[in-house]
Amino acid sequence: MAAVVINPATSLPMSESAAWEQAVWVHARLLYRIAFAALRHHQDAEDAVQETLQRAWKYRHRLAQVDDTAAWLARIAWRVAKARRPRPGLISVEQLNAVSELRASGVGADEMAASRELRGLTEHYIQCLPAKLRQPLVLSTVQELSAREVGLALGIPEATVRTRCLRARRLLREKLDAALGARKEGSHGSR
Repeated sequence: MAAVVINPATSLPMSESAAWEQAVWVHARLLYRIAFAALRHHQDAEDAVQETLQRAWKYRHRLAQVDDTAAWLARIAWRVAKARRPRPGLISVEQLNAVSELRASGVGADEMAASRELRGLTEHYIQCLPAKLRQPLVLSTVQELSAREVGLALGIPEATVRTRCLRARRLLREKLDAALGARKEGSHGSR
């Protein structure tokens, strides 16, 4: 027997599949942003959203018991995207294309190397952060998700998201300052 859900806009009963479809349309953009924040690639994010929707459809019978549909869908999207994330150390075709574009842009080799080194160092330090600090930082900075949206995806309060992002940024700044300071001292000592 299908569950009957009340449409909040009309106060009329709606079918389980209609309730699910409405929830999907309302939150589709959020699901994509979460997936893209984790995967950083348009097609991979779309695939992750499709898988999220398949999982949500499979468990649509639970929708009537869900207090916060956005949080429920966001957590599914985050888990799917995390599972689809490529292993570290692999170089994507997009990264290779980015190098070609930099060469074509006329940027000097030293500027390009310094920029690439800083970006690589930053990405390395982000990956070295504890997961509880890294995940909110990535979600909030890559796709500029709000603290509420990050909280929904991770199942934590907004205040916790803000605190963890602040701590993550502070740790990154300290590590980058130390690394760049050590390199400057090393270059002055060799003269």
